[in-house]
Amino acid sequence: MKNERTKIYIKVCRSKSEIVYSGIDFKEFIAYLSTPINNIILLKADYVSDKRQNNFDLIEGRDNIAEFVKKNTHSYGDFCFVDYAPPDCFAELDKNQIAELLYLAHIFNPLKTPFFKKLQNCYSYLAHDDGWYCKLYCRNLSDFATVLCEKIKRSVNTRFSDNICLPSEIIKDQILKLAENGLLIDLEESSCKNGNIDITCYIIGEYSNMDKIFNYYQQVKNNASQIIHLKCCKAEWEIS
Repeated sequence: MKNERTKIYIKVCRSKSEIVYSGIDFKEFIAYLSTPINNIILLKADYVSDKRQNNFDLIEGRDNIAEFVKKNTHSYGDFCFVDYAPPDCFAELDKNQIAELLYLAHIFNPLKTPFFKKLQNCYSYLAHDDGWYCKLYCRNLSDFATVLCEKIKRSVNTRFSDNICLPSEIIKDQILKLAENGLLIDLEESSCKNGNIDITCYIIGEYSNMDKIFNYYQQVKNNASQIIHLKCCKAEWEIS
Protein backbone atom coordinates (compact mmCIF):
# COMPACT_ATOMS: atom_id res chain seq x y z
CA MET A 1 0.00 0.00 0.00
CA LYS A 2 1.44 3.33 -1.01
CA ASN A 3 1.44 6.27 1.34
CA GLU A 4 -0.97 9.09 0.71
CA ARG A 5 0.21 11.51 -1.93
CA THR A 6 0.25 14.96 -0.38
CA LYS A 7 1.22 17.03 -3.41
CA ILE A 8 -1.53 17.52 -5.96
CA TYR A 9 -1.23 19.12 -9.38
CA ILE A 10 -4.31 19.94 -11.48
CA LYS A 11 -4.63 21.47 -14.95
CA VAL A 12 -8.17 21.97 -16.23
CA CYS A 13 -9.21 22.52 -19.85
CA ARG A 14 -12.94 23.24 -19.79
CA SER A 15 -13.39 23.28 -23.56
CA LYS A 16 -12.20 19.65 -23.76
CA SER A 17 -13.81 18.54 -20.46
CA GLU A 18 -10.24 17.48 -19.63
CA ILE A 19 -8.29 17.42 -16.38
CA VAL A 20 -4.62 16.44 -16.15
CA TYR A 21 -3.58 15.78 -12.59
CA SER A 22 -1.25 14.05 -10.17
CA GLY A 23 -1.73 13.10 -6.53
CA ILE A 24 -5.12 11.35 -6.59
CA ASP A 25 -5.28 7.65 -7.37
CA PHE A 26 -8.04 5.33 -8.57
CA LYS A 27 -8.95 4.15 -5.09
CA GLU A 28 -9.51 7.74 -3.96
CA PHE A 29 -11.31 8.68 -7.17
CA ILE A 30 -13.83 5.87 -6.75
CA ALA A 31 -14.28 6.45 -3.01
CA TYR A 32 -14.82 10.21 -3.23
CA LEU A 33 -17.25 10.41 -6.14
CA SER A 34 -20.64 11.64 -4.96
CA THR A 35 -22.40 9.32 -7.42
CA PRO A 36 -20.81 5.84 -7.58
CA ILE A 37 -19.79 4.22 -10.86
CA ASN A 38 -21.80 1.11 -11.71
CA ASN A 39 -19.73 -0.58 -14.41
CA ILE A 40 -16.23 -0.33 -15.87
CA ILE A 41 -14.60 -1.34 -19.15
CA LEU A 42 -10.88 -1.85 -18.66
CA LEU A 43 -9.21 -0.49 -21.78
CA LYS A 44 -5.70 -1.07 -20.49
CA ALA A 45 -4.74 -2.83 -17.25
CA ASP A 46 -2.68 -5.79 -16.10
CA TYR A 47 -5.80 -7.55 -14.87
CA VAL A 48 -8.14 -10.29 -16.08
CA SER A 49 -11.76 -10.08 -14.93
CA ASP A 50 -14.44 -12.77 -14.73
CA LYS A 51 -16.27 -11.22 -17.68
CA ARG A 52 -14.55 -10.54 -20.97
CA GLN A 53 -16.05 -9.25 -24.21
CA ASN A 54 -14.47 -8.07 -27.47
CA ASN A 55 -11.07 -8.59 -25.78
CA PHE A 56 -11.92 -6.11 -23.02
CA ASP A 57 -12.32 -7.00 -19.37
CA LEU A 58 -15.56 -5.79 -17.81
CA ILE A 59 -16.18 -5.11 -14.13
CA GLU A 60 -19.91 -4.97 -13.55
CA GLY A 61 -21.71 -3.86 -10.41
CA ARG A 62 -20.60 -1.74 -7.48
CA ASP A 63 -19.65 -4.77 -5.39
CA ASN A 64 -17.24 -6.02 -8.05
CA ILE A 65 -15.80 -2.54 -8.47
CA ALA A 66 -15.28 -2.36 -4.71
CA GLU A 67 -13.30 -5.62 -4.91
CA PHE A 68 -11.28 -4.35 -7.87
CA VAL A 69 -10.40 -1.16 -5.98
CA LYS A 70 -8.38 -3.33 -3.58
CA LYS A 71 -5.98 -4.26 -6.40
CA ASN A 72 -2.63 -2.54 -6.76
CA THR A 73 -3.44 -0.39 -9.78
CA HIS A 74 -0.19 1.54 -9.21
CA SER A 75 1.70 -1.47 -10.56
CA TYR A 76 -0.21 -1.70 -13.85
CA GLY A 77 1.81 0.91 -15.75
CA ASP A 78 -0.85 2.36 -18.02
CA PHE A 79 -4.27 1.97 -16.46
CA CYS A 80 -7.25 3.12 -18.52
CA PHE A 81 -10.99 2.64 -18.28
CA VAL A 82 -14.34 4.13 -19.19
CA ASP A 83 -17.49 3.65 -17.17
CA TYR A 84 -20.82 2.64 -18.64
CA ALA A 85 -24.39 2.74 -17.45
CA PRO A 86 -26.79 0.43 -19.35
CA PRO A 87 -26.25 -3.30 -18.77
CA ASP A 88 -24.93 -5.16 -21.82
CA CYS A 89 -24.56 -1.93 -23.81
CA PHE A 90 -20.95 -2.86 -24.57
CA ALA A 91 -22.19 -5.67 -26.82
CA GLU A 92 -23.92 -3.03 -28.98
CA LEU A 93 -20.72 -1.18 -29.88
CA ASP A 94 -19.69 -1.44 -33.54
CA LYS A 95 -16.14 -1.95 -34.80
CA ASN A 96 -15.52 1.77 -35.26
CA GLN A 97 -16.52 2.52 -31.68
CA ILE A 98 -14.32 -0.27 -30.36
CA ALA A 99 -11.47 1.15 -32.44
CA GLU A 100 -12.09 4.56 -30.85
CA LEU A 101 -11.81 3.02 -27.38
CA LEU A 102 -8.53 1.34 -28.32
CA TYR A 103 -7.20 4.61 -29.74
CA LEU A 104 -8.22 6.47 -26.57
CA ALA A 105 -6.26 4.06 -24.36
CA HIS A 106 -3.24 3.92 -26.67
CA ILE A 107 -2.83 7.63 -27.44
CA PHE A 108 -4.40 9.10 -24.26
CA ASN A 109 -6.49 11.36 -26.49
CA PRO A 110 -9.90 10.74 -28.06
CA LEU A 111 -10.13 10.18 -31.80
CA LYS A 112 -13.48 11.99 -31.82
CA THR A 113 -14.91 12.23 -28.35
CA PRO A 114 -14.17 10.69 -24.93
CA PHE A 115 -17.91 10.26 -24.35
CA PHE A 116 -19.79 7.44 -26.05
CA LYS A 117 -23.54 7.68 -26.54
CA LYS A 118 -24.20 3.95 -26.26
CA LEU A 119 -22.11 3.65 -23.09
CA GLN A 120 -23.49 6.83 -21.52
CA ASN A 121 -20.10 7.16 -19.82
CA CYS A 122 -19.35 10.05 -17.50
CA TYR A 123 -15.59 9.47 -17.43
CA SER A 124 -12.64 8.40 -19.51
CA TYR A 125 -9.82 7.69 -17.06
CA LEU A 126 -6.32 7.47 -18.57
CA ALA A 127 -3.57 6.96 -16.00
CA HIS A 128 0.12 6.09 -15.99
CA ASP A 129 1.57 4.81 -12.71
CA ASP A 130 -1.82 5.45 -11.13
CA GLY A 131 -1.69 8.41 -8.77
CA TRP A 132 1.34 9.85 -10.56
CA TYR A 133 -0.27 10.94 -13.83
CA CYS A 134 -3.88 10.90 -14.94
CA LYS A 135 -5.78 12.50 -17.78
CA LEU A 136 -9.47 12.47 -16.96
CA TYR A 137 -12.28 13.37 -19.32
CA CYS A 138 -15.24 14.28 -17.19
CA ARG A 139 -18.74 15.20 -18.40
CA ASN A 140 -19.31 17.30 -15.30
CA LEU A 141 -16.12 18.89 -14.01
CA SER A 142 -17.73 19.47 -10.63
CA ASP A 143 -17.55 15.68 -10.10
CA PHE A 144 -13.77 15.94 -10.07
CA ALA A 145 -13.92 19.04 -7.86
CA THR A 146 -15.85 16.97 -5.32
CA VAL A 147 -13.19 14.23 -5.43
CA LEU A 148 -10.42 16.80 -4.97
CA CYS A 149 -12.15 18.60 -2.10
CA GLU A 150 -12.99 15.33 -0.37
CA LYS A 151 -9.31 14.39 -0.48
CA ILE A 152 -8.36 17.79 0.96
CA LYS A 153 -10.99 17.50 3.69
CA ARG A 154 -9.94 14.01 4.75
CA SER A 155 -6.26 14.92 4.76
CA VAL A 156 -6.89 17.97 6.96
CA ASN A 157 -9.13 16.01 9.31
CA THR A 158 -6.44 13.32 9.66
CA ARG A 159 -3.64 15.80 10.25
CA PHE A 160 -5.40 17.99 12.75
CA SER A 161 -8.03 15.63 14.23
CA ASP A 162 -10.63 18.10 13.06
CA ASN A 163 -14.02 17.62 11.44
CA ILE A 164 -14.18 20.24 8.73
CA CYS A 165 -16.88 20.25 6.06
CA LEU A 166 -16.57 20.09 2.29
CA PRO A 167 -16.12 23.41 0.49
CA SER A 168 -19.24 24.92 -1.06
CA GLU A 169 -20.02 24.60 -4.77
CA ILE A 170 -18.86 28.20 -5.22
CA ILE A 171 -15.44 27.40 -3.73
CA LYS A 172 -15.20 24.21 -5.80
CA ASP A 173 -15.83 26.22 -8.95
CA GLN A 174 -13.21 28.78 -7.90
CA ILE A 175 -10.68 25.96 -7.43
CA LEU A 176 -11.45 24.65 -10.93
CA LYS A 177 -11.03 28.18 -12.30
CA LEU A 178 -7.61 28.48 -10.64
CA ALA A 179 -6.66 25.06 -12.02
CA GLU A 180 -7.14 26.34 -15.57
CA ASN A 181 -3.73 27.97 -15.03
CA GLY A 182 -2.13 24.91 -13.40
CA LEU A 183 -2.71 24.58 -9.66
CA LEU A 184 -0.32 22.92 -7.20
CA ILE A 185 -1.73 22.10 -3.76
CA ASP A 186 0.74 21.03 -1.07
CA LEU A 187 -1.14 19.34 1.76
CA GLU A 188 2.08 19.20 3.76
CA GLU A 189 1.96 22.98 3.78
CA SER A 190 -1.29 23.00 5.69
CA SER A 191 -1.54 24.54 9.12
CA CYS A 192 -4.10 24.86 11.87
CA LYS A 193 -4.13 27.76 14.31
CA ASN A 194 -6.99 28.39 16.70
CA GLY A 195 -9.13 26.05 14.65
CA ASN A 196 -8.42 27.91 11.39
CA ILE A 197 -7.10 25.79 8.51
CA ASP A 198 -4.72 27.28 5.94
CA ILE A 199 -3.45 25.35 2.88
CA THR A 200 -0.85 26.88 0.59
CA CYS A 201 -1.44 26.56 -3.16
CA TYR A 202 0.61 27.71 -6.16
CA ILE A 203 -0.27 28.73 -9.71
CA ILE A 204 2.53 27.11 -11.75
CA GLY A 205 1.25 26.82 -15.32
CA GLU A 206 0.75 23.84 -17.59
CA TYR A 207 2.74 20.61 -17.18
CA SER A 208 2.21 17.27 -18.88
CA ASN A 209 5.37 15.67 -17.44
CA MET A 210 4.98 15.30 -13.68
CA ASP A 211 8.73 14.64 -13.29
CA LYS A 212 9.34 18.27 -14.24
CA ILE A 213 7.24 19.37 -11.27
CA PHE A 214 8.32 16.98 -8.58
CA ASN A 215 12.01 16.57 -9.47
CA TYR A 216 12.40 20.36 -9.32
CA TYR A 217 9.73 20.96 -6.74
CA GLN A 218 11.19 23.89 -4.80
CA GLN A 219 12.20 25.66 -7.99
CA VAL A 220 8.69 25.20 -9.43
CA LYS A 221 7.16 26.69 -6.29
CA ASN A 222 9.63 29.59 -6.30
CA ASN A 223 8.66 30.36 -9.91
CA ALA A 224 4.91 30.28 -9.22
CA SER A 225 3.05 33.21 -10.77
CA GLN A 226 0.74 33.41 -7.76
CA ILE A 227 0.51 31.96 -4.25
CA ILE A 228 -3.00 31.27 -2.99
CA HIS A 229 -4.34 30.25 0.41
CA LEU A 230 -7.26 27.88 0.78
CA LYS A 231 -8.72 28.56 4.21
CA CYS A 232 -11.41 27.11 6.41
CA CYS A 233 -12.68 29.06 9.42
CA LYS A 234 -15.73 28.01 11.42
CA ALA A 235 -16.96 25.66 8.68
CA GLU A 236 -16.64 28.38 6.03
CA TRP A 237 -14.12 28.02 3.20
CA GLU A 238 -12.53 30.91 1.34
CA ILE A 239 -9.73 31.51 -1.15
CA SER A 240 -7.36 34.43 -0.69
